Amino acid sequence: MDAQEFKLQVAEVVGTWIAALAVVIGGIFGVFQYLEHKSAVRVDRSMAFVERYHSDGLLMQARLRVTQSMSQHVTQINAMLTDPNIAPNELATLYHSEIVKVIKRDELSGSLEQIFTFYEQIILCRELNLCDAAVGAQFFDTDGRAFLRTFYPHICHIRKQWNNPDKYQRVLSFYIKNSDAVCKY
Repeated sequence: MDAQEFKLQVAEVVGTWIAALAVVIGGIFGVFQYLEHKSAVRVDRSMAFVERYHSDGLLMQARLRVTQSMSQHVTQINAMLTDPNIAPNELATLYHSEIVKVIKRDELSGSLEQIFTFYEQIILCRELNLCDAAVGAQFFDTDGRAFLRTFYPHICHIRKQWNNPDKYQRVLSFYIKNSDAVCKY
């Protein structure tokens, strides 16, 4: 083998290694691009839920009905919750009863179920990693937690009424820790 053939073989080996390195680097770049795109799609899906939450006619109407009802009854409910004459072990039962009465009186059952279903959808989207968890947490968790802490008696009521102990389990367990104990009344 003369010097010319040796140089050609070295050039061929170096060229092969450079091409292989370029393919590996390109592959890594492609994976990062794919992951970045996937993340952007999750954020877009989450923002679609945000838009729906703030502008969907039926959902917005349901939220407004619930808010209007609660603004009429909040003083009475707070008075009951802070009444020193009510024993702590009776308070949960009275709260359940009062919330169920308000919901029946103001015919909020359909509105509440729309809202519970919406929260279950966004939670499921997050659990399946189809939506961005951080975006979901920022836009929905504070409202969802407050909403569930107020209206969990309705879930308990429907579970008894429909004989379905798992109704709205996802949303209840997501927003209320130790949610198995809340429906014992």
